Amino acid sequence: MSIAIYHFNVKVVSRGKNASAVAKAAYISGEKIKNSYDGVTHDYRKKKEIVHKEILLPSNAPPEFMKRSVLWNSVEQAEKRKNSQTAKHIDASLPVEISRDEQIDLVRNFCLQCFISRGICADFAIHDKGDGNPHVHILITTRRVEENGFTVKDRSWNDKSLLLKWRKLWADWCNHKLYAVSDERIDHRSYAEQGIDKIPQVHLGATACAIEKKGYRTDKGSRNRRIALTNLDMEIEKQKRELDDIRSERIQLRTDYLETIVGCQYCEMQKLEGAISHLKDFEIELRKRNVQCHIMGMTDGTGAIFFPKADYDKAVEALNVVEGRVNSTTVPPEQNQDKPLKKHRSL
Repeated sequence: MSIAIYHFNVKVVSRGKNASAVAKAAYISGEKIKNSYDGVTHDYRKKKEIVHKEILLPSNAPPEFMKRSVLWNSVEQAEKRKNSQTAKHIDASLPVEISRDEQIDLVRNFCLQCFISRGICADFAIHDKGDGNPHVHILITTRRVEENGFTVKDRSWNDKSLLLKWRKLWADWCNHKLYAVSDERIDHRSYAEQGIDKIPQVHLGATACAIEKKGYRTDKGSRNRRIALTNLDMEIEKQKRELDDIRSERIQLRTDYLETIVGCQYCEMQKLEGAISHLKDFEIELRKRNVQCHIMGMTDGTGAIFFPKADYDKAVEALNVVEGRVNSTTVPPEQNQDKPLKKHRSL
């Protein structure tokens, strides 16, 4: 069963790493675009998983930037250095629980709030191979834009605090959409920040996912399986500790309960085990002698009766009556009240 997951990864598109904004734009949109900066043509028209693509621009951007090739070639032309950072690329998982229209609306509103409002141009495309892993690619610019094109770079867009804000807002928008259709929620924080004792798995990526779905094993997939096994072992140990705590709490509650009913501390109580039917006869005789007692039964028809050690002599008398012995038995000195009552065959 598919469940909502959180994945939001931001990478810089840099010429220093042999990457270009035009190439990335062609890839996410499934189009053929020529890069006027280096003359290389990037053709991804064979990609079939693009189900929606859209460009969003600030109000002061040139209208021609609505054409993908114009927008990203303008980005490339604005950069002069061989190691320039031309764009930022965001790869984020979309909730599989919501409809396509809701997925599109989610991405659009997120881009408007986080990027367009700051003067950043955004180009996004939703990919879905029908394998339960719908996701969106968002390509954003790094320079301020005016009516005549791009101007200076805004270094504040690189602040770590801004990235953290984007990560949180993505989770907020996803949860906003999930609220109407599912109880599932996602969290942008790490397991450690959430106080969860769990090892995070690595993101497989499209290539590894495709290989794994064909029945083959990848290094990333094997690593995730090891992590999943470790997390499961940790969860088992956690459940064991929680069960031990519950058992300890039960023992303490039972002790407190018995001390209230019997009227003395647990260490000052005597316990006699046997069949419930005989224990009830014994209880009647104890109460005739004003001895506080209480029976705790088991599901198999047996149980235990608790009474104060201080009433040991009275308990012996009551036990003799239950066993059909008319004469009272005197407790020998060596059998003081710290010794347990000998259990008769019938008990």
